[in-house]
Amino acid sequence: MLRVITATLLTLALTGCMDSITKLAEPTDVSFYTVDLKNFSYCQGSGSTCHDLSSIVSSTQYAGPIERAYGNKISGPNYRGSLLRMILNPQGAPYSAEKTSENGRFYRVPANAYTDTVWKTLEDIHDALYNDKIIID
Repeated sequence: MLRVITATLLTLALTGCMDSITKLAEPTDVSFYTVDLKNFSYCQGSGSTCHDLSSIVSSTQYAGPIERAYGNKISGPNYRGSLLRMILNPQGAPYSAEKTSENGRFYRVPANAYTDTVWKTLEDIHDALYNDKIIID
């Protein structure tokens, strides 16, 4: 009888432990970026790792890498709109944006030297604003 109780308790304990082991996350497809025109976000793949495109408004001094990559200046008064036009309608860049929603909210752009530069710059801006990182252009 003691063996049955011990085996039952051991089984329950192991089952509880097995439930607490988290599943490995599915890898995110990082071969493209998603642009959300409603939330003004720039996301890696279809995942939830995103940067706010609005951060360019207060950080135009860090836009040099994007401007050099696209050969165009991010200009006001609508800096965010200027950046969006560069990403979605790139002049001279070897890619085109693909609308992925019927209402025009979501666009997909391939990961390449241009779009990766946007990602890296937005990441640097985020770090400068929230993590006291010093950006050297």
